[in-house]
Amino acid sequence: MALDLEKIRQSLVQKREELIKAIEDNAKESKAEKAGVEDTADEVTAELSRETMYKLSQAEKETLFLIDLALKKIEAGTYGYCEECGEPIGEKRLEAIPWVRLCIECSQQEEAMRLSNGYEEMNYYNIIPDASSFIIEEDENKNIPE
Repeated sequence: MALDLEKIRQSLVQKREELIKAIEDNAKESKAEKAGVEDTADEVTAELSRETMYKLSQAEKETLFLIDLALKKIEAGTYGYCEECGEPIGEKRLEAIPWVRLCIECSQQEEAMRLSNGYEEMNYYNIIPDASSFIIEEDENKNIPE
């Protein structure tokens, strides 16, 4: 792979700084909105605005997480490889989205799986396994030799 990792690193750091500023600005706007006196219609409009800002903020936080992950991969020497299949990610894809985690094929498979499972969003920094898969019923314990 003939990637200019220093150029990509600088691009990631710049995008990271932009996102941090945007997240901070969103937080300031949200606090300013809550401080005003509002009638019912203003309250509804403000709530919709806060909800939109929250979703934007969540997307920004997720991108920030992926940027930090990409920067760590550059340091570790693993940048540019698909997390799923291990194959190199195309240079044009990395140039377009330098924090991308998956090659096109694995990304399409993940998207298809997400749609088939009914997931609208996936937060990569908040993936928690379902605790019910770790619970063993008492009846099952009786069959386990000690």
